[in-house]
Order: sequence, then C-alpha cells, then structure tokens
Amino acid sequence: MKTSDSLQDFAYEEIKKRIQNGEYAPGTKLNTQEISDSLGISRSPVLAAINRLIALGLVEATPRKGTTVAQLSDTQIRNIIEARQMMELFCVKLCIRNIEYHPSIIKEMETVVQEFETALEAGYPAAAELETKFHTLYISLCGNPQIMKLYESNWSIGTMFYMYSATNLPLDQLRTSFHQHKEILNTLKAKDEAALRKIIEEHMSIVYETLEWYSQAAKH
Repeated sequence: MKTSDSLQDFAYEEIKKRIQNGEYAPGTKLNTQEISDSLGISRSPVLAAINRLIALGLVEATPRKGTTVAQLSDTQIRNIIEARQMMELFCVKLCIRNIEYHPSIIKEMETVVQEFETALEAGYPAAAELETKFHTLYISLCGNPQIMKLYESNWSIGTMFYMYSATNLPLDQLRTSFHQHKEILNTLKAKDEAALRKIIEEHMSIVYETLEWYSQAAKH
C-alpha cells in the first residue's frame, strides 16, 4: 500500500511530466479533480503536489482563478538552463572518475542511446522521458546525492520540451541534439575530459537556440 508521501511524490512527478511534455501547456488551468481521477488517487496528494510545483515556479496560484501552468519568462528559463549547464560541466571530471565503479549506469545510458533512434517519431512524451533519463543517469554517475537533488529540482530537462510545446516547434528540430547523446556517451567512456566538456557545451547550445525561438514566439 502506498503511503500519503509516496502518493504525493507520484502525483508530483506525473503532473510535472505532463507540463514537460506539453500535455499541460503554459496557461492551462489545473483541475485537481480531473487530475486525481486520471491518476486514480484522491485529491489530497494532488493538491500537495501542486503546492510543490507552485514552490518550484512551474504552477501559479491566482485568487478566485485557481492554479495554472506558469508562463515562464525568458529570464526564468535562462536561469534554469544556466544552472543545468553549470552542474553538467562540473560533473565531467567526477563522472569520468566514477565510470569503473558504476558499469550498470553506463549500461543504462547505452540502452537509452539506442532508444533515441525512434524517440522523435514517438512524440513529445517519449522524447522528454528519454532525454530526462539520459541526463539524470549522467548526473548520478558523479556520485554526489546533493548535486543530483539540485539537478532534479532545477527542472533542467523539462524547460526544453516546455519551450518546444509552448511554441509548437516540430520535434524533428531536435534531431541533432538527440544524435549528440551517442557522442556524449562515447566521449565519456573514452575519459576525454576536454572533449566531453566541448560536446556538452555544444549540446546545451541547442537549448539556448530553443530559448531564442521561444522568446520570439512570445512577442507575437
């Protein structure tokens, strides 16, 4: 039997995932009863989960209007992206050092890289899930639980898919980014610190380009 805390965590992750993959687009009103029905749980953990998302800045609460998915500003998104880049680059040396100690993580990353081949055709949810899994595995390889906690709370991966869904950009434009995961993994396995830093920066440049598209779309 799931505890109230585990139900809250479940609701939190599911709602966050729906925001990330565009099912709940920016400005969407969150109906707690509909969400609880779709998740098969009571409203209490859903309300608690939404309050956590409000604290994270992904959801806004307005008196007499209820809760809606936040329309993040360019500055908010850039801050999130910069924090993500900082953590991924900081972990380069640690991840390389820990490769030999965590072969199971490398094996999982190899599996995810293979799954990227068909992810774009599967749509936003599948693509967002794989992207999140790959980078979370990479960060977990650094062996620092606090960095892992900060990375996950930063909603680092979700911003890219949030922007794509918000501006209706085709996922095909992420093809280059998806192909880079194989290069990231191979460079990591080769223990080439300088090359790994370079490919991570190139990978992040696509996220910044997406921010520019999002910014332009918001002006129209």
